[in-house]
Amino acid sequence: MTTQKSPQISRRRLLKATALIGAGAALAACAAPAAGPAGSNAPAVNKGAKQTVRYLSWWFEEGNRGKTWNAFIKEFNDSQKDIEIKAENIPFDAYTTKTIVAAQSGKLDGDILQATPELAPRLIKADLLLPLDDVLVRNNITDLSSAHNALRKDGKLYGLDMVTVAFGILYNKQRYEEAKITPAKTPEEWIEVSKALTDRDAQKYGFWSSHLVNEASDFWFTLEEWAMPYDGVWAKDKTPLLTSDPIIKGLKLFKEMYDVAMPQGADGPTGQRLFGTGAIAQGLYVSAAVGGLKPTYPDLYPQLRSAPIPWASNKSIARIHPMMINKDSAVKEAALEFVTYMYKPDNYRRMVEGCEDVIFAQPSAARKEYLDKLEWLKPGFDGVSYVTPFDVVGDFVYNFQEFGQIVITNFADVLNAGKSVEDAMAKAQTEAEALADRIK
Repeated sequence: MTTQKSPQISRRRLLKATALIGAGAALAACAAPAAGPAGSNAPAVNKGAKQTVRYLSWWFEEGNRGKTWNAFIKEFNDSQKDIEIKAENIPFDAYTTKTIVAAQSGKLDGDILQATPELAPRLIKADLLLPLDDVLVRNNITDLSSAHNALRKDGKLYGLDMVTVAFGILYNKQRYEEAKITPAKTPEEWIEVSKALTDRDAQKYGFWSSHLVNEASDFWFTLEEWAMPYDGVWAKDKTPLLTSDPIIKGLKLFKEMYDVAMPQGADGPTGQRLFGTGAIAQGLYVSAAVGGLKPTYPDLYPQLRSAPIPWASNKSIARIHPMMINKDSAVKEAALEFVTYMYKPDNYRRMVEGCEDVIFAQPSAARKEYLDKLEWLKPGFDGVSYVTPFDVVGDFVYNFQEFGQIVITNFADVLNAGKSVEDAMAKAQTEAEALADRIK
C-alpha cells in the first residue's frame, strides 16, 4: 500500500539520479576528453548538478505581488541543492500572445507557466500540461475551491490557482468626500456620480477603464465585466449573443461613461498613474490592483475604498489564474517540487497575504485577522455573487482572445468613429458566428 510520502521520495530520487547522470557525464568527459581544434580539449558537457526551472509570468514586476513571488523563489532556491527556479517576466499582452501562439504550435516555452482563466482551458484542451493532483495529496489539501473544476480533464487536475481576482469599484475616498459624493446604487446613478467627479479643464476624471485596441488583453478582459449591469452573457455555448439586449445596454453604458467621465485615449500606465495620484476618482478594478498600487502610491492606499456593486443582480466576474507545468519540460519533476512547495497551506497563505489578495483557493488558509484589516474589501469585494469567464463567454473561452478581438475592434468604432452600438455589434455578431464555424 502506498503512502502520501512515496511520490515525494521517488521524485527526489529521480532529481538526484538526473543530477548524478549529469555529474557522471561531466566526469566521463574529464576522463576521456575529446580533441578540439588544434588538439585542445573539449569542455565538459555538464559542469553542475542543479536543474534550472524557467517560470514564466507577467507579474514579477507588479508591486507587492512581484516582491512576494521573487521572495518565495529566493526562499525556495536557498533551500535546494538540486533545483533552481528562474523567474522570467513578460508583459501581460505579450505573454498572452506568446502563449496562444505556443499552444497553436503544440509546443510550450518554459517549464512553469502562469495562466489566465482563458489561457488555461486552451492549454488543457491542447494536452500540453502535467497533472497536478499529487500536489493536493502531498499537502493534504481537501478544501480546494470549486472553481478548479474548470481546470480538470478526464478526472485529472491541470492547474492550481495562485490568485483569483474579482472586479469591483475602487474609489478614492478623499475625492468622494470633496465632491460630497455617496456610492451609486444603480447604473444610472453610477454615470451621474462619475460625471460629477469629472472636471476636464482641471484634468480630473470621474472614472477609468482600459479602452485601447492596442492594449487588447486589458481592454477585452475589462470590457467583459460590462455584461454584468444588465445580467447578460457574451455567448452561450458556441452561440455569440452580441446583439442581445443586456450586451447592447452594457456597451451603451460604457460609451456614456467614456463620454462624460474618462480620460479618452489614455493608455494603461497613464490610467494607473492618474488614479494613483488622485486625478482619477474611481474605476472598475480587479482586487489584485491594490497590491500593485500600494508600494508605488502609498498616499493613495489609506484613501482606497470599494463601492457596492451598483446593479440589481450583485454579480461580478472573478478570474482564476492557475500555475501550470509544461508536460514536455525536461525538468518537470523539479517544477512540480516548486508548485508543491507553494501550495503548502502556510506558504500559500503567506503568498496570498503578501500579494494582498482576498479570495482563497484554500478557504481554510484564510485568516479573519488579515481580511478584517483591509478597509477597501467591503462592501465592493465581499458578499458579491461571483461568476467566471467560463460562465459568460461560453465555448469561446477556448478562443477568448479571438472572440474579444472581434468585440473590441468593432466597439472601438463606437468610441472613436461615431458608429452606433447596434450597428457595431451586428457586424461583430456576424464575425463571431463565422469564428464559431471555424473553431472545433
